[in-house]
Amino acid sequence: MELRKGQLIVCDGDSLTNRRSTACQDTWPFLRLMNWDKPWPDVMAEMLFCWRPELKLSFFNAASGGSTCRGLAERFEASVLARKPGWVIASLGGNDARVGVPHEEFRETMSTYARRLVEEAGAKVLFFGLSEHGPDYPKADTQDARRAFYDILSDIAEHVAGVHYADIGPSLAAKAAALREQSEYHTLYADGGHFNAVGNLVVAGEILHLFGVVSGSGSRIA
Repeated sequence: MELRKGQLIVCDGDSLTNRRSTACQDTWPFLRLMNWDKPWPDVMAEMLFCWRPELKLSFFNAASGGSTCRGLAERFEASVLARKPGWVIASLGGNDARVGVPHEEFRETMSTYARRLVEEAGAKVLFFGLSEHGPDYPKADTQDARRAFYDILSDIAEHVAGVHYADIGPSLAAKAAALREQSEYHTLYADGGHFNAVGNLVVAGEILHLFGVVSGSGSRIA
């Protein structure tokens, strides 16, 4: 996996990728005061702007809080495909599990999403999962349901050329545990299992590790 000069990187998904379109962004100043409204795509973009300025990359966050695969499909034409991205980085599954989206519907929707990006835009796609979390993750009881959707994304990557999958969960969980050992106040999470500023920085680092921008211990492409 590599980034090329002048590419547009589009990020897509749910509130773990972008909370700014959710109602709480407009009605809850605490979100901004605690820096919880700055998602990992913003952090990633800032890192790439500073560390790889020669690439002259551009960025767009198409994600929307509360999204399932149905939401991604609804905004796909205008918000993602029409932009002709070089890369699309997306994670999904939490809300699909919560509302009970059938696995086969998820598979068909996300397969079409990925294939059209590759075939019509010449893009590459990175799906990533979060199969594990830190020891203080407040929604641990939802993990099994989420993993089933991550498995589907992984399977799509195995069968569609130009599509990749990485599970950043184990590496994130290891970092969360190490930080927790230092202090009980060292958490990656904000409200309801969303990432705080530290968590978003860790996720951004894991993504950049996959692209070879950050070295050291990190996630691997499956």
